[in-house]
Amino acid sequence: MSSLKNTIIKLDDISYRYPRSKRWAILHLNLEIHQGEFVAIMGENGAGKSTFCQMLNGIIPNSIGGSLNGQVLINGLDTQKSGIAQLATQVGIVLEDPETQLFTTSVGSEVAFGPENLCQSPEEIHQNVKWALDVVRLSGLEDRMPSALSGGQKQRLAIAANIAMRPNILVLDEATSQLDPVGVEEVLSVVRELNKKYGMTIIMATDASEMIARVMDRIIVLDKGCMVADGTPKEIFSQTDIFKKYMIRSPQVTQLAATLKDSGQEYTYLPITLEEGCEDITQRLDGKVNASSVQLNSTEIPIEDTTPEPIIVVDHLDFTYQPLNVRAVKDVSFTIHKGEFVALIGQNGSGKTTVLKNLLGLNKPTKGTVTVAGLDIGQSAVADMAKHVGFVLQNPDQQLFADTVEEEISYGPRNLGLDQAVIQERVEQALQLVGLEDKRKEFPPALSKGDRAKTVIASALALNPEIIILDEPTTGQDYRGCHQVMQIANSLHEQGKTVVFVTHHMALVAEYARRVIVMSGGKILLDGPTSSIFNQPEVVRQAYIIPPQITELGQQLPEGLGLPRTPLSIKELAGPILEYLNMQK
Repeated sequence: MSSLKNTIIKLDDISYRYPRSKRWAILHLNLEIHQGEFVAIMGENGAGKSTFCQMLNGIIPNSIGGSLNGQVLINGLDTQKSGIAQLATQVGIVLEDPETQLFTTSVGSEVAFGPENLCQSPEEIHQNVKWALDVVRLSGLEDRMPSALSGGQKQRLAIAANIAMRPNILVLDEATSQLDPVGVEEVLSVVRELNKKYGMTIIMATDASEMIARVMDRIIVLDKGCMVADGTPKEIFSQTDIFKKYMIRSPQVTQLAATLKDSGQEYTYLPITLEEGCEDITQRLDGKVNASSVQLNSTEIPIEDTTPEPIIVVDHLDFTYQPLNVRAVKDVSFTIHKGEFVALIGQNGSGKTTVLKNLLGLNKPTKGTVTVAGLDIGQSAVADMAKHVGFVLQNPDQQLFADTVEEEISYGPRNLGLDQAVIQERVEQALQLVGLEDKRKEFPPALSKGDRAKTVIASALALNPEIIILDEPTTGQDYRGCHQVMQIANSLHEQGKTVVFVTHHMALVAEYARRVIVMSGGKILLDGPTSSIFNQPEVVRQAYIIPPQITELGQQLPEGLGLPRTPLSIKELAGPILEYLNMQK
C-alpha cells in the first residue's frame, strides 16, 4: 500500500439506516481507499453494496435521507457538508437501473450533458461523446431516443455518460449486470485503462468474478453492512470459507481448484484466472493421463429420440418497431417442442426480448407467423395467451402491485374465474415451489430482490401455464439468488413444463439449458444442444458471447491430457481429474 497515492475515500466509523427502517444497512464501517485503486465490492443482496456506493457521492444521506453516523470524506470533502453538485465533480456513479439516470431525448445529448455542464469546448464535447459511445458500442445511435434502447443498451448509455466526464472517482453499482459477456469484458477493459492511464479511482459493486480477478487491485466483502474481508483477488478467492459462508461467487477455475483441494490436493493459493487454472491442471496431470483413458462425451442430458409435439412454432418472423422503423427481428424460424428447456442468448439488442414479446402476443409479427400452444399470436388476445404462457420480466418490480405476496399470486387465478378452493390450492402450490410460505403476508416491494423475483414466478405458476418464459430472471441477483431462480425453472422443466429463458450468465446456460438458440443482429446464428453450441467458441463470439470459464478451460487444456473438451460444469471436469490423480497414488 505504501506505493499508492493519498487516501481519496475515507469512511470513519460509518453507520447508516434508511428512513423508516429499524435495521442498520451499514454498521461501524471503517475503510480507506487510495487514489488510483481499482476496488471490487462483493456480497450477497442486502449486504450493503448499493448503500455503500450511494454514500460516496452524497446521494446518501443528502437525497435519500435517513440516519448517517460517522464521517464520509471524498478527496477531503465531507459528504454531509458538501452538496451533491459539488461531489459530482469528484464522483461519477452508474446505478444498477439505468432508467433512473437517463432523461434527455437522444443518446448523443445524454452523453454530452455532463461535459456540457463542465463547460468543455464544443470540440472537447464532440471528442468525448464520440469516444465514450465507441467504448460502449453505441456508435451510430446518437439520434436514437434512450427509451427505444434495449435494457442492456440503456445501461451502456449510462456508463458512457459518466465516462465522458472522466471524474476522479467512478462508482459502478452492478453497472454491468445487464450487459452481454463481451460487453462486460470491453467495459472493464476500458475502465481499467482509465484507472491505469489517468489514475482514476474505480469502485465497482459486482459479482463478475472471472472478469474482476484479472483487473482488480482489491476486493472488499460486505455482509449485513459490515466489512468481513479485505484483500487482493488472490487472497480473497483463495479463502474458500468466504465463498461458503457469504456465497461470494469465485471464478470457476478457483472453484475447480477448491474442489481438488477439498479432495486432498495441496495448494498455497488457488488459481484465479483462466491462464493460472490451465497451467495448474496441466502441471498436475501432465504425463498421468491419456486420451484413451477418458470418455470425451459431455454429461449433458441427451435429446430424446422420440420428439414431443411442437408447442412453439416461429415461422419466418419479422418485427419492425414503429415509428422508428427499427427492424429488430429478421426472418427468424424455430420450433420448440413440449417439455424442452431452452436458453435464448445473444448480445444486447440482438432481438431476444423482441422474440419473447412476440411469443406472448405483446408484439404482433410484422411478417411471418408465431403459433404458441396452438394459438396464432397474430389473431389471439394477450389475455388468452396468459392461460398458456407464464412470463417473468427481468425487473420483477414492473409486475408487482398487490399489498401482500398471497394477494399477488392469487390475482391471476381469480381473474380466470376459478373457485376459491382452486385458487387457494394453486397459491399454496406456488408458494411451496418457490419457497415463500413464510412470506405470504409480506408487502412484495419490501422483499429482497430474490424474493421479489420468486413472487413474480409464483404468480405466473398460479395460472398453471404450459410454458414458462423468463426474460433475464437473474439480472441483479446474487450467486444464491441466481441458482435459486434457475433451480425453480429446472424443477418446472422436470414436471414437464416448457421453459424458455434469456440470460447473459453463460455458466447458468451451461448448467441448466438443454438447448441453446444464439441470436445476432436479429437473426439466428446457431441452434442446438448446449455442448455443441459452446464447442464453437469462434462462432458464438460473433454474437458477443463468451463460453463459461470452465468450458474455456477444458478447450484450452492440452488435448493429450484426454479430458472433456467442452465441460459444462465444474463437476464435469473435476470428476475425471480426481479419478486420474487418485489412480496415481
